[in-house]
This record gives sequence, C-alpha cells and structure tokens, in this order.
Amino acid sequence: MGVLAEFLRTESEHLKADKAHRRRVLREWLDSLNVLYRQMKAWLTACDPESLIDQSIEEVPGPERAFGDYRLPILKLTLVDRSVFFEPVARNMAAKARAPGEDAAVRVQGGIQVRGFGGPVCYLFRLADGEWYIQKEYENLRVGGNDVVPLDSERFEILVRKSFE
Repeated sequence: MGVLAEFLRTESEHLKADKAHRRRVLREWLDSLNVLYRQMKAWLTACDPESLIDQSIEEVPGPERAFGDYRLPILKLTLVDRSVFFEPVARNMAAKARAPGEDAAVRVQGGIQVRGFGGPVCYLFRLADGEWYIQKEYENLRVGGNDVVPLDSERFEILVRKSFE
C-alpha cells in the first residue's frame, strides 16, 4: 500500500465528515441567499407596484475554494440606466459585527456587498441567528464600531434609493 492509500485509509472517516460538513454549510449559505432575495423581491413588489425596477438573478462562480465548484446568485436591480448589485462576498469571512443589544461583536456567517450607481454602498451581514443585518448608518464597520441593525423593509427601501443616486 502506498502513502496516499494509507493516508486515505487512516483519515477516511475524518475526510468524509469534513466533506459532508462543507456541503451542509454551502447549502445553508445558498439557501440563506435565496431566502433573502425572495424577501427583497417581496419588499420591492410592495413599494414598486408598477414594476419600474427590473429584477434579475445572475449566477457567477463561487469564490470559496473550500466549497469546490459552485454557482453563487447575485441580485441585480435596474431602474432605467442605473443598477444596484447585491453581490455575495463569502460565507466564511473574517469580519465581525455587533447586533443591537449585544456587548461584543461576533464573527459574521456571510456577507453581501451592495454596489450602486456610484460604486460600493455598504455591506449586509448574516449573523449566527440566521438573520440579515445592515451596517448601521452605512458606515465603514471599523468607523461605526462594527454596529449593525436588522435589515427590514424600511432600511431596504432606503438602501435601494441611496444606491440609485
């Protein structure tokens, strides 16, 4: 038996468990993005009954090698000649954020960069509670003390409006 075969035999259970864990995390990440995008589309429908804002999902290769080859959805909103992109950055990020009422910042469970007409606008972060948050006052996290607030319909509308400027 060669060294590779011996390695695979001795590490088989660990490798299988790690592979299964990565698949679960990736599925959870993609599901959370799709749920968020469905919620955003519902918010848009409520505030844009005439469908002036075009909505589309584009898929691009995922950037995280740990997950292998996969496709990542990007939500694109277009108003006449201006577009806003909700681009997932990564599931495994080094960024930390502090939710309202919490004493300390915690590692985020994924992030989305929002790019508007004039360039980057802000980030959305998913925390361990499974909820999505937005940077407080659209500040740089380091300047804003890592504070985030829950993403809701009102904050989403403000974000989209600001992104089209």
